[in-house]
Parts: sequence; structure tokens; C-alpha cells
Amino acid sequence: MYRKTHFKPRPNLLYELRKEFGGYFLRLSALWKLVSSRYPTQIFALMLASILFSGVFAFTVMRVKEPKSLPSLSSSGTNVAQGFGQIIGAGQAFQKVLDLQNQINTVLHKEKLTAADSLFVKDAIQQLEIIHNELNIKPTP
Repeated sequence: MYRKTHFKPRPNLLYELRKEFGGYFLRLSALWKLVSSRYPTQIFALMLASILFSGVFAFTVMRVKEPKSLPSLSSSGTNVAQGFGQIIGAGQAFQKVLDLQNQINTVLHKEKLTAADSLFVKDAIQQLEIIHNELNIKPTP
């Protein structure tokens, strides 16, 4: 009853990688320490040469010939804003349609329907038709 329960800890990716490749990393760090202590000026010269080479390369070979002009946002910005407005409106209309359908389903699953229920269903169907007509308006060019 008073025995300890032994469990295995969850495997950790970093722990497993260190366990598997730790020896290689230790050897690599020891080799880097040995090389950097023996040849510090050569390593420094190599770093400076790579910085200078990348600077020359960036300003000669990788140079952009002609900067491209940005597109004007005056005409396309309004179209995008209208498009987002239409998308948001359609999403809201869709949400309202789903709410109305849920309400109609709850009314139709009642045991006895009253006159108020039939008026509610009739009104909800009219609202669905209005939403349908609003979404299907064809823009005039």
C-alpha cells in the first residue's frame, strides 16, 4: 500500500536530441575551440573578407535596376473596401438566416401550434425572402 509508483517521464525532444547527438556536438565544440585558439587572425580575416564580399556583391550583382512604382490606391482601394463590406454583409445575412432557421425548427417541433406560432413562421419566411432578395441584387454596370 505504501509503495512508490514509478513512472517514465514524457519524452522531451531536446533531451532526446541531446542524448542522441550530444557526443557529436561536444566533439564539434572542442574542435571549434581548438581551431579558434590556433588560428584567430585567419578566422578574423575570413569574417572581414566575407563581410566585404557580401557588401560588394549586394551593390553590384544584386542591385535592382529600376525601382518599381507602387500601384495607386485611389481606385482599387474603394473596390476593395466595397468588397469587404459585401463580404461582411453576406456573413451577417448568413448568420441571420441560420438564426431564423433554428427558430422556425424549434416552432415546428412543438406538439401544438398556436396562431402566434403560425404568424411567427410566416414573418420569418418573409424575412428570409427579404434577405434573399438583398443578396441577389445585380449591380448595374
